[in-house]
Amino acid sequence: RRRRCHPDDMPDSPSQVGLDGLDRLSALALLGESDVACSSDAPSDVPSGSALSKYAYLITHSLTMLVPAVVYLAMNILGFVSLKYIDAATFAILAQMKVFTTAIFSVVLLQRKLHLRKWRALLTLTLGVVLISHEAMPKSAAAGDSRAKLAFAEFLLGIAASVGDVVLSGFVSIYFEKVLKSKTETYSVWDRNFQLAFWSILIYTPIMIHDNPRQPFAGWTPMAAVCAAVGGTGGVLVALSIKYADSIMKTIATTGAIVFTTILNAAFLDGPFTLPIVAGAVVVMVSVCNYNDRGDPES
Repeated sequence: RRRRCHPDDMPDSPSQVGLDGLDRLSALALLGESDVACSSDAPSDVPSGSALSKYAYLITHSLTMLVPAVVYLAMNILGFVSLKYIDAATFAILAQMKVFTTAIFSVVLLQRKLHLRKWRALLTLTLGVVLISHEAMPKSAAAGDSRAKLAFAEFLLGIAASVGDVVLSGFVSIYFEKVLKSKTETYSVWDRNFQLAFWSILIYTPIMIHDNPRQPFAGWTPMAAVCAAVGGTGGVLVALSIKYADSIMKTIATTGAIVFTTILNAAFLDGPFTLPIVAGAVVVMVSVCNYNDRGDPES
C-alpha cells in the first residue's frame, strides 16, 4: 500500500517476491539447524547424516512443494495488485474470507463435515466483508465523470484480485495440510518449508531478473527490506503456529491483526474509519471467533 504513495521507496513486485523466498530460506537456516538436530526422534523420511546431505535429500524429494510455490507466486502478485487499488484495512478484512474458502476446500478435498455453527459463522463473516467492501467502494458521481469511473474500475480490480488471492489461499492451505499429514511421505514442518523456499527461489529469481535484468534490486530501501523480511518470516511463523499454537491463540492473533491494520491504515494512510467500517470489522472478528469456537463441552 505504501508503494502507491511512495513509488520510489519500494522495489518492483518480482524482486520483492523473490526476496520473500530468500528470507524464508534464511529464517529456516537459522532455525533449522536446531530443528534438524533436535527432531531426530520425530518421524521423518530424511535419512540421518550431515546437514548438507539432509538438505540434498530434501531438495531431490521436493517436487510436491512445487504446487504451493506456484500458488504463492500468484497470491503475491494478486496481493500487490489488490493493495494498489484498495486500502490496507479493507484488504486485511477481505483476507479473512480465506476462512470461508478454506472451509469450502476442506469439505471438497478432505470430505470434512462442518457443524451448523460453523456455517452460521461463515455466513456472518461474508456479510461483514460485504458491508466493509460496500462502504469502501468509491462514491458514485455525476454522469460523465471519468475520474469517478476510473476509481470505481480500479476498486473492482482490487476487489477481484483480493478474491483471487483468498480463493488460492484456501486451496493452498488445504493442500499444505494434506501434504503435512500425508501417509505416504513423512516430513516435518521445517522440511516442507525448506522445500517450499527452494522452489520459491528457483521460480522467482528468473522472473526477477527478466523483469529488470540490469538492476534486479532497483528501488530497495530499508523499508522495503523490512517488508520483505516480514513477508518471508511470516510464512515460517504460520507453519509454526499450525504445529504449536492452539486455535484460541491463532484467533486472537487474527482479530488483533484486523484491529491494528484498521487503526494504522486510518492513522498513517488516510484510510476509511467510519462507523460501518468499524461495525463490519467487529462482525468479521466475531465471526472468526465463532468459527473457531468448539461449542460447549458435552456433559
